[in-house]
Amino acid sequence: MKGYIFDIDHFAVHDGPGIRTTIYLKGCPLRCLWCHSPESQAKAPEILYLQSRCISCGSCVSACRPGKHTINQSGLHIYNREGCTACGACAKVCPTKALSVCGCEKTAEEVIDEGVQDMVFYRNSGGGVTLTGGEILYQPLFALEILKGVKAYDIHTIVETSGFGEWYQLQEISRFTDTFYYDIKLINEDLHKQFTGASNRIILDNLTRLAKVHRHIVIRVPLIPGFTDPIDNITAIYKLAADNGIYQIHLLPYNPSAPAKYEWVGRAYKPGSLDVQSGEYLEGLMGQKLPGQEVVIMR
Repeated sequence: MKGYIFDIDHFAVHDGPGIRTTIYLKGCPLRCLWCHSPESQAKAPEILYLQSRCISCGSCVSACRPGKHTINQSGLHIYNREGCTACGACAKVCPTKALSVCGCEKTAEEVIDEGVQDMVFYRNSGGGVTLTGGEILYQPLFALEILKGVKAYDIHTIVETSGFGEWYQLQEISRFTDTFYYDIKLINEDLHKQFTGASNRIILDNLTRLAKVHRHIVIRVPLIPGFTDPIDNITAIYKLAADNGIYQIHLLPYNPSAPAKYEWVGRAYKPGSLDVQSGEYLEGLMGQKLPGQEVVIMR
């Protein structure tokens, strides 16, 4: 079983309890306008280009057989992404690491081995392995194989998902998942279509189904200013959680570092400049929670 990942983060402390190994699967069917990891959206490997590091030395020009790298008349490096196969030849010779390959194919066994090697730290800290993306349901069989392998060592598992996928695959994955971090962005279907490129019906239906068969679900809400953080959307998410017997909710304040990543993939950050929520506003959102709910601001 093979699949695509774009990172493995050892000794992670923000992706669940304890010390964890976080595995990032590549590829996502959604196109959230504010996506914090645009490099995770395409399933195939791609070249990241940090123009600020480039010294226009021309090493990549010589290495690139398809001729996707050129030096213009002004002596500046130009990278043409169209038709690039992401072979990585340019990245290998780049002296300043302005060019790098994001994503690689690995076997499930290779990924499992990465998770297992940190077992001593999981045992001492109450940690484990977190599987995230991209979107894990974009590579459901690969994700399932990894989770099966990790659970064979009795390692605690967390799966972070948008829930956008086939129910039968999510159900099978749930058998090897201790805790789900389930992302909910928008309740209004029209807004969800507008800002993520897809309806949220599958997401909401899968949450209802999952809540009937799995006890440990945490709703996670990325707070994007002006998009997902209006009070009416947050209160609707609180109600959705309560209706499904889910009482843990994580609010994720906006991270202003997201726009910088879009340079890496040669795209513009469409939301533009957004202000980080104030502490007072975040407290106000927490104050809307329903009885019995535990709402945590993940700073």
